[in-house]
Amino acid sequence: MKLSLVAVFAAYVVALPDDLSCYYEKDPSFAGSIETGGGKGRSYRGLVSTTVSGRECQKWTATHPWKEAGKLKLVPDKKSKDGSKVKWGNGLGNHNYCRNPDSSEDQPWCYTMDTQKKHKKELCEIPKCATKLRNFQKEHLETTVKIKSTDCECMDELYGSSRTTKDTSVPTYTGLMQGNWGRGKDGKPCRCKH
Repeated sequence: MKLSLVAVFAAYVVALPDDLSCYYEKDPSFAGSIETGGGKGRSYRGLVSTTVSGRECQKWTATHPWKEAGKLKLVPDKKSKDGSKVKWGNGLGNHNYCRNPDSSEDQPWCYTMDTQKKHKKELCEIPKCATKLRNFQKEHLETTVKIKSTDCECMDELYGSSRTTKDTSVPTYTGLMQGNWGRGKDGKPCRCKH
């Protein structure tokens, strides 16, 4: 049973809730009810510490240059005893990584080290996580149909071996069996379709 679940999951891949390279606009629907409160990037726990304009973020525990950062209280993430469910806290701590602790913006942000009021708080440049599951098996089949691939392995005969720099290509026969030939996985000759 477990093996078949792994196989099914391997065919469908998406950015999981613990992916640190992106943020979720909404709680991911593929996660069902395993997590709450993570939308608008609130669940983002990545390490980006600069804003879209390139300004450095202020530590969330610091009061200079902006005292508001130091006033925010840490709300820890809460996991169920068996670890299967998460209620996202605000991700704050003694760091300057982008967060959306109060869900006040549509994506992670931070207070900047810039003392100009117009640059007090800025959004961070973090991509959105994909929320649609990809079916890699289906994509594979569609791609092989588009490029009309076969199981005939012709690269070695047409272009030479990929395991050496020596020219090992085989000249094309010009007799009755004219065309490009390769070998299938079973070792038997097959015609390369190019």
